Amino acid sequence: MSRLDILDASFHYASKSAPRDQYVLLTFDAGDLSSPTLDEITDFIDARARSIPDLNKRLVEIPGNLEYPYWSRSVGLPPVVEFGSRTWEGVVEELGLLVQKSVDATRAAWQVHVARDVEDVPHAVGRALVVVVQVSHALTDGRGATRLARALFSVDPPEPSQSQARLFKPHLRVPVAVGALAALPFRLAAARLAARRTRRTFERERGSITDRNVLRPSISSNVEPTGNRVAHVIPCAPHRLTKTRFSVTTTALTAVGLAAERYLETVGDAVPVTLNALVPMGLPEDVKWPAENRIVNGDVDLHVDVSDIAERARRTAASLAEAREKLLDPLLLRWIRAENLVPAPVFLALDRRARKHALRERTVHDEVTSNLTVVSVNRGDARLELCGAPGLFSGGFPMLGPARSLTHGFYGLGDTVTVCVTACPDTFPDHARYVDILKQAINDVVAVTTDET
Repeated sequence: MSRLDILDASFHYASKSAPRDQYVLLTFDAGDLSSPTLDEITDFIDARARSIPDLNKRLVEIPGNLEYPYWSRSVGLPPVVEFGSRTWEGVVEELGLLVQKSVDATRAAWQVHVARDVEDVPHAVGRALVVVVQVSHALTDGRGATRLARALFSVDPPEPSQSQARLFKPHLRVPVAVGALAALPFRLAAARLAARRTRRTFERERGSITDRNVLRPSISSNVEPTGNRVAHVIPCAPHRLTKTRFSVTTTALTAVGLAAERYLETVGDAVPVTLNALVPMGLPEDVKWPAENRIVNGDVDLHVDVSDIAERARRTAASLAEAREKLLDPLLLRWIRAENLVPAPVFLALDRRARKHALRERTVHDEVTSNLTVVSVNRGDARLELCGAPGLFSGGFPMLGPARSLTHGFYGLGDTVTVCVTACPDTFPDHARYVDILKQAINDVVAVTTDET
C-alpha cells in the first residue's frame, strides 16, 4: 500500500521543523583518472535512478492532514547538487551545513550531493570524489538508505524493475480526506481497543513496561539542540575495527563509553555509573512490521564502573544482546503495532501538545532514559564505483533529537569502518575536544581487544 505507516509519517512531519533525513556518505578514489564533469556524474546517477522504484516517487499530503501522506509517482529526478569545497576539510565543514536541511519529500524523497577533485581525502591515492546520498527518513531507515546508495553506485548496475506497490493518484486527495474524516471515530475506537488488549496481554505475561524505561542522571550532552550542526568524519585504517574479538557495534559502544567517561572527568563532571547508550536495532526480515522504517531503539548499559576494558567490552556485549532480545519480544512488537494504529489527526494533535509541553520545560534535562546515541551500520563490501572511480569508505550522520546534542555513527564499507560524530555547536561547544578523546578511546579499546597475530 502506498499510504505511509504512522512511523514513517512521523519522520515526515518532524522533518518540517528539524532535520530527520538519512545520509549516506561515500568516497571514491579518482587516482590518475581524469575527473568526471558534473554532467557526467549526473548522467551516471540518473541512468541508475530510473531503474530504482523508490527513487521515482514523491509524497502527496491529504487536505487537512486527515490521513497520512501517500506515495505518488514523481515528476522527474532531482538535480545533483555540487559542493563548493575542493579540500577534505572544507567538504566536512559543508557536511555540517548539509545535515541542517531536510529534503522536501513532496517534490523528491532524495537528493545527491557531490564534490569533485577533492584533495587530502583519507586513504585516497590522488584526488577523490565525495558523494552524499540524502534520503527522506519517511522513505526508509539506515539499512534501506544503504541499499538505495549501493544500487546507485554498485559495480554491477541494478536491473530495471517496477514497484510492487500501487502508487497514489493525486486527484484522489479530496475523496480520501472525506473518507478518512467519516471513518475517524471508528478507527480511533478500534485503535484504542487494540492497544488496550495488547497492553494487557503484555503486562499479564511480562509485567509492567515501566520497569524497562528507567530514568538515569543526565550528562552535559543531554541538552535540547538548536538547529545548528557540525560534523566530524574519522575513517579508521582498514581492518582497524573489524579484527577485534567483538562485533563492531560492541567495540563502538565500549569506545564511546570510555570516551564519555574520560571527557566528563576532564571537564570535572560526575560520571554516572548508569551511563548508557540508545542503539537503533534493525528488525529481522521475518518479523511482521507495517513501516518501511524497520528499526526499534534499545538502551544498552556501558558499564563504566568496570575498569578493565576487555571485561567492560564483554559486559557491554551481553547488555547489547539482552536489549536486542527484549526488543524482539513478539508481545512487545505486537503492542507497538497496535499503538501505531492511531489515525493521523489524533497523532498530530498529540504531537502538537507534546511539543508545546517540551517548550515549557527546561532545555537541560536532569534525567533521561539514554545518555548517548550510537548507530552502527554495515554498508557491505566496497564494490562501488562512480564513473570508474572505486569506492573507499562510507559514513553517515545520525540525527540529533530531544536531550541529544551529540550522536555517534560507525559505518563499515569493506574492511574500513568510519566514525562519524554529529553535534550541536550551540549546546555542546566542546565537540572538538570530545572527538580527540574519542579517537584515543577507540585506539585503547582496539589495542586491548585485538589478538596478536
